[in-house]
Amino acid sequence: MEYMNYCDRENFNKTIKTVSDFENRTDINSIAFVDTSPVTLDEAVSFEKSFNENITIEINILNQYKNQTSNKTYQEYIDIEVNRLIYEKRSAELTLEICDLWKKAKTGELNPYDALSRVKEINNQSTEVNNKVNTEKINAINYLEKHPNLNKTLTDLGIDEDFNTYELDGGGPNISKFNIYY
Repeated sequence: MEYMNYCDRENFNKTIKTVSDFENRTDINSIAFVDTSPVTLDEAVSFEKSFNENITIEINILNQYKNQTSNKTYQEYIDIEVNRLIYEKRSAELTLEICDLWKKAKTGELNPYDALSRVKEINNQSTEVNNKVNTEKINAINYLEKHPNLNKTLTDLGIDEDFNTYELDGGGPNISKFNIYY
């Protein structure tokens, strides 16, 4: 039994470190992308699609591990992180919706005023989604406070409550962080 616990702990550590490293690379690319502002609409769409694909990979890795472990503490923590990632993915999807609206306005498929009105609605949704990302980060912090051994494990691995070794502002890229030119 002790060997199984050791193996599970090692698999958890490996899984969390893999996802953390992957997310950190994605975040570094996000910072670099935002720093290149202004960008074209096509560049923004390409970036958001790639960001979304990366989040999907992270979610899949975590869920695969979760389905293999019987450790309830690990499962519950992974649920919190998966929820955060789902909201970050939704944030990227909303940005893609905004890009699509601007593309339609640019090509004349949509009246620019209608596009702007819809963009304002989506920005409100995005704010709500980003608030949910932050709520899940708080949930992770609270969970780790209740599980000091797990918190120590993540600290020893150099990982914080949202898999980052450093913090970014908000839950994923936000259209307001970079300027798009047509």
